[in-house]
Amino acid sequence: MSGETDWMSLGEWVVALRDLHERARLGKLPPEELKRYLDERETLAKAILAAQRLQAAPNARGRQSLRVARKLKVDLTIEGVRMRAETLDVGIGGFAVLMPSTARVGQKVEVSLELKPGIFIEGKAKVVNLQKKGKPYRVAFRFEELSAENAERLGIAVFDAALAGIMPGGK
Repeated sequence: MSGETDWMSLGEWVVALRDLHERARLGKLPPEELKRYLDERETLAKAILAAQRLQAAPNARGRQSLRVARKLKVDLTIEGVRMRAETLDVGIGGFAVLMPSTARVGQKVEVSLELKPGIFIEGKAKVVNLQKKGKPYRVAFRFEELSAENAERLGIAVFDAALAGIMPGGK
């Protein structure tokens, strides 16, 4: 098999996955196609995670779930104080933001994440990592309580961003 044929097959697979993704986002997949879509989405997530791990520092613990660079507005309520931030990256498992003051690892927060203007998901998250980045801190959160419906809506948004960054036909 020639290299051109291999890439053509990959290109066709990405185009087909984009079509499935668009129909899933619109809620137009029958159950058997929805299962295929979720399987294909998982395959893509594993491939992207494997590529990200190859780029990580030696002995670094790799991500356990796919995250994509995506700026979304997020309101965080930490110990009764509400603050607005913008995500650096987001995934089905969590997200990261820059914050002026340090939170504590293990601290629980309430989250309202705006996927699109006027479209929010809400739930609870826990601080899992802090990194000083000059004056602000990069604070990573893992979702603790997210309804199945919100998890699926978030999954669609994450894959919108993941698919947009993959050729052919990237937006």
